[in-house]
Order: sequence, then structure tokens, then C-alpha cells
Amino acid sequence: MKITGDEIQRRMIEHELLDPGGLQIVGATITGQLDLSDVVAKKPLVLRDCETEHPVLLSRAQFSLLDLRGLVAPSIEACGLAVEHHLRLSGARLTAPESIDALHLRIGGSVYLDEGFHAAGTVTLSGSRVAGVLMCGGGRFEAGLVLVDLQIGDGIFLNEGCDVSGGGRHAAVRLRGTRVDGQLITREGRFSSAVALDLRHVRVGKDLLMPFAGIDGQVQLEGLVYEGLPRDATVDEWLTLLSTRTLRYSAQPWSQLAAAHQAAGHERDVRRIRVAQQRDLRRRGQLSRWGRGWHLVRGVTVGHGYRPGLALVWLAGVLAVSVGVVLTSGAVRCSVVEQVGYALNVATPLVKVDAARCTVDVASSAGQLVLASTWLLQVLAWAFATLFVAGFTGLVRRNA
Repeated sequence: MKITGDEIQRRMIEHELLDPGGLQIVGATITGQLDLSDVVAKKPLVLRDCETEHPVLLSRAQFSLLDLRGLVAPSIEACGLAVEHHLRLSGARLTAPESIDALHLRIGGSVYLDEGFHAAGTVTLSGSRVAGVLMCGGGRFEAGLVLVDLQIGDGIFLNEGCDVSGGGRHAAVRLRGTRVDGQLITREGRFSSAVALDLRHVRVGKDLLMPFAGIDGQVQLEGLVYEGLPRDATVDEWLTLLSTRTLRYSAQPWSQLAAAHQAAGHERDVRRIRVAQQRDLRRRGQLSRWGRGWHLVRGVTVGHGYRPGLALVWLAGVLAVSVGVVLTSGAVRCSVVEQVGYALNVATPLVKVDAARCTVDVASSAGQLVLASTWLLQVLAWAFATLFVAGFTGLVRRNA
């Protein structure tokens, strides 16, 4: 069966003559250009399993429903297209380098690019508004999927069988600035490029289901906000992703992950996330040489305030060294027990033990070494005690 593009255009312009089911054509070859730009038809248009050698032009057109399942065409131009209900492109095959150019769609139902949909070129739906879902499960996108600044009511499903590659100098899937009132699901999808996913400034109103097994490339997560705990990936996998598979250090993705676990009452995981964040800051953040050194000291001594007990371990080590220096020097004259008390006294004023009978042979080099060592150890002991207090009260965290 053959039908001209002009005939389809004429029938849709005269849509009042169509029955409520609209225009339905199945398995036809469309000859000539199918140009429905600016056509306003409050009836469904169904072109199932049709084929054309020319781009399909739909810019600024209006339909109650648009069903192009199984369409074979070079491309679709649909900027400003408005559809009252669903836009269906399941199983469609598009061959041009710019397969779909559909900025500023207005869809009252859902958009289906699934179940065998195949685009050899870029698919762009940026700036669109979709009341239902964007369904891409089983779709193949060879040159990137551009979904910048979308507003989606129910969810985005880049799930089972969705395969997106390419993207050139951009990410394979670009969702920057998109708002999803429902879920964002990438479960069992595959995304491959130098940057696989661009989720910058995306807001997910409900669940984020994002396993990392199908992500082949770097990710951009600055400004990503989601509700509840992210699903399908463990805390360890998130720590690895944020520290090794993002383009640069950014505090916001770490803070978002920590806040999600804080709200769930997972205090242990919150501490792990915050400590890993500080390690990433030291490794990739913009710190001066001195700032990096002080950052390292905080990390080693109190875990940046999230492990203040480490300072007590260091303090105990200082006291042990002080006792060892005094006992092995031979320059402190008193009993062994009193020498231990003397070592504790001189190392830190926090411990007071009666060691008044101990004397130090300051004329000997060993005695001078004891005095110098204990002064240094006292400074270190005070420092570790202060760091413990600062870490315990959260002062270190507030200044991290």
C-alpha cells in the first residue's frame, strides 16, 4: 500500500471529516514529504509500521494522540509538537545523524521510545513537558539521548534493554536540569561514552534506582537531588563512584548521599561517607599546600571530626613513648613505679601521679635528652587532647 504525504496532510487538515478514531494507516509506504508542521487536528493520527524516505515534519503540530510505532524514516522534526495523550514511537527505526529533533514538546500522556526503538543519530527532547512517563526500555540510541531541562510527571525509565552510546563531547545521556516528579530508573540499562551520564542539577521527586554495572564511563552528579535512599547500589559502590568516576571533586553529591543516610538513621554510613568525602577533597579538591597538610593532620588524628577516638589513640601513644624514654634513659633516679608516674606527669598535665622523689641527672646527655623529649611529648599530648575535644564537639567538622 502506498499513500502520499500530501494526502495524509490533507486528511489531517480536514480532521473534522474524520471519525473519532482519527486517521489510521497501517503498513503503508509514504511517498513524498510528510509535512504536518503547524497542523492543528484534534483527532488521533496513527501511522503504524509505515515507511518513508523523507524526514517526517511535525513541528508545532497538535494532535489528540500520535502513534508512529514501527515507523521507518530518516528522522523526525517535531519542535513544539503538542499531543493531548500519548506519543508512541515504540519499534521505530530512524537513520539520520539527527534522528529526532523535538525541542519543547508538550505531551499530556507519555512518550514511548522503547521495545526495539532504534536511532542511529541524536535524539533530542530538551525543554519538553511530559505529564506521564518517558519510557526507553529496549530502545537503542547510537549517538546520545539529550533530555536537558525536561519536566516529567511520573518518571523516566532508562531501564531494561535501554542502550545509549555516543554523545560526542557530551554525555551519552544528558539530563542536566531535568525535574522528575516520580522515579528515575536506570536498572539494567547500559550507557557508554567518555561521560556516560550527565545528571547535573536533576531533581528526582521519588526514588532513584541507579545500579552502576551498566554505566561505562564517567558521571556528572553536581546538583543531583533525590528523595530517600538511592537504590540498587551499595554505600561502598557509591563511595567508589564519587571518588573515582566523577570528573572532579564536588561537595554536593557527597552531602546529598550523607543527608539521605542521615535521614534514614544510618549514622555509621554517614561517618563513612563524610570521611571518604574528605579524602576526595584532599586528593582532588582545590587546597593550598598548607591547607592540604593541615587537612591530612585532621584526617589522621580525628578522621576530620568523625572519628575523634583516633586522637585518644595518639594520646595514649604519646604517653607510652614518654614512659619508654624515661625508663630506658637511666637518667631518672627513683623506683620504676615512680619513673612511670614521672613520665606521665611530664608528658601531660592531665595526669597527676606522685613522683616527687624522682630526680633527673641534667648534667648527663641522657638527662638532657629526657628533658627535651618530655617537653616535645607534652606539646603533642596537649595537641591530641585538644583535637579530641574539638572532634567530639564537632568543631573540626564545622571547619572541615
